[in-house]
Amino acid sequence: MSRVRGGGDRPSITRVGCVPDSTFESEIDALVAAGTDVIGKLVTATFSNNYEVTSAAAGAVPHGKIVDYRVSGSSYALTVHFFLMTDQNGNVFAPTQIINLPYDGTTALQDTFKVDDTTYMNIEDAGASGAGVVIAVDVPTTNRVDVMV
Repeated sequence: MSRVRGGGDRPSITRVGCVPDSTFESEIDALVAAGTDVIGKLVTATFSNNYEVTSAAAGAVPHGKIVDYRVSGSSYALTVHFFLMTDQNGNVFAPTQIINLPYDGTTALQDTFKVDDTTYMNIEDAGASGAGVVIAVDVPTTNRVDVMV
């Protein structure tokens, strides 16, 4: 059974389902083959794909740590405890929840957000003046995003 990621509010984010990028997937393969524990490894969000993480580089500010994992097809389903996040402007904050919101206009992964229109429901990229960070686009359907705040 596959994990469903995205598409709903999560009021207390202690654990979030994520996927490794291809480089991290290879690193996990090597850890598993060597009998080294994967749980506890520090990660950063890639913002290349929805809910994608990679191993935190030396000197990097980690976004979270792996608290569980399992094989999922030819890759891994990771459970990550996020304790920090970095927005498009390099601002670091401690996230408390994930909210699914409608968007129109231009919105991309790692964008901060602001209200976009007079319906007071849609959001868009806020550039340097927004809040939170977009971590998934078009979930569970087109024109909806998951934002970590």
